[in-house]
Amino acid sequence: MRKRHRYVPGFFQIYENDSLKGYLEFMAQNGWRLKSVGNVFLHFEACQPRRIRYCVEVMEKPSAYASNQTEKMKTYREFCRDAGWDYAGIIGYLHIFYTEDENAVLVETDPGERYERICQACQGNMRMFFVIFMMLVTLNLYSCYLKRTLLCHNGFIAVLMAGALAWSMGEFYMWKGRAQRSLEKSGTLPCISWRAARRKNYGVVVLTLMFSLVPLVYTAGRASSWALIGVLAGLWIYIGILMFICSRLLSWIREKRAYSRWTNMVIYWGLGLAAGAVLGAGFLAWIFRVL
Repeated sequence: MRKRHRYVPGFFQIYENDSLKGYLEFMAQNGWRLKSVGNVFLHFEACQPRRIRYCVEVMEKPSAYASNQTEKMKTYREFCRDAGWDYAGIIGYLHIFYTEDENAVLVETDPGERYERICQACQGNMRMFFVIFMMLVTLNLYSCYLKRTLLCHNGFIAVLMAGALAWSMGEFYMWKGRAQRSLEKSGTLPCISWRAARRKNYGVVVLTLMFSLVPLVYTAGRASSWALIGVLAGLWIYIGILMFICSRLLSWIREKRAYSRWTNMVIYWGLGLAAGAVLGAGFLAWIFRVL
């Protein structure tokens, strides 16, 4: 019996909005209609295979903290609805619209304007991750300094984080260069196939998870390996719970409230740091118990 619902990770970069559009249209032609959008997963429900047109946009003044319930956003969604496009939701910075009306006028923005919005969103995203990564890398490098060696799990984590940040920044600036050349020559933005985008992004996620488990393998067979494995397992649980809480909090302030971007930032980081402190206390208690 065929499943009625399907949840798929929405692993697409901000500048891969057209790739996501192609993926959603492919799913519809294969009997899966987008039902709702979460922070990480796309929720599909079974349907008769048919053509559904999608539009994936980065909105004006993009921000990870911008409310989706402001009067301006509601007015824009009403405009799209009057043009025959329904609103499916938002994943990250990407707002998704769809229609089954073949005659509906396309509501995509000008490629040049889309390029500016994508760059603003990506650069804002990188600034936020750069601050977080540098804080974590600094803490791990300080641990290496205390141990007088980089050949430890803290050193490995620092290298892994620096590599992930370099990869993300390098990939964006490569796309930016291609986009500038494409706009000059043809007035369009470059787009890779959704299959290539998913393979690339899934590969990065899987490799990151695999490399993050190296410290466990590295310590196998040592006298203190079980203690370290317990600490790392607790760290994974801590990170997982904190990510879940932060994602739900971000979803709440974006979808349920019409606060300003700065108010949302204060709420998100204030409650997020409070949750991190509480969970951190539990994590430290776990470490002292294991050690």
